[in-house]
Amino acid sequence: MAVGTFTPGSGGNGIVVTRRRPGHFVALTEDGRIDAILAQGGVKLPDALEKRAAINVTNAQQCPNDLSKPLAPAPGVKSVDPYDISIVMPAEDGEPVVSDADRDAWAKFRVAYDVTLEATPFKVSGVLLLLPSQDPLSLTERGTELFLPVFSPVVQLGTLTLRDTPRDAILVNRSHMRRVNATRRR
Repeated sequence: MAVGTFTPGSGGNGIVVTRRRPGHFVALTEDGRIDAILAQGGVKLPDALEKRAAINVTNAQQCPNDLSKPLAPAPGVKSVDPYDISIVMPAEDGEPVVSDADRDAWAKFRVAYDVTLEATPFKVSGVLLLLPSQDPLSLTERGTELFLPVFSPVVQLGTLTLRDTPRDAILVNRSHMRRVNATRRR
């Protein structure tokens, strides 16, 4: 049952993630960005986040979300609380947040929506792939998944478009979503 056409990764904006370093990610919070590596090897970032407990990290660096200052070592950051994260994405050399197999299956069996989400202080535009029974306008309500993948994302902070957003997918924290505008793709 194909419910629509969507070719993930076909967006023209953002970086191409080269995926050499497992667990390397960037977390965007209201206070700034954290660039770090999952301390526990063999665990996928989405799985670690969905446990809803602080995740241990190594090699943490911090800077403002707008990259107005360079990343600086943050030796005091040993863990990150998923509830503090608005958006999480792979670092340029990190692993994807959605596997190719999952992405392909979702593109065939889920309904595609063009969305704009407000996840304080960010505005995210892209494509959401939802089950036919899911209503995109109910995403701000409590759900079983804390993070939702947004494909072909564009992330804005005020009037600034973040240029280091990967082309394929990011994860947006549902608990930070304040507004959802969605249109079903045809």
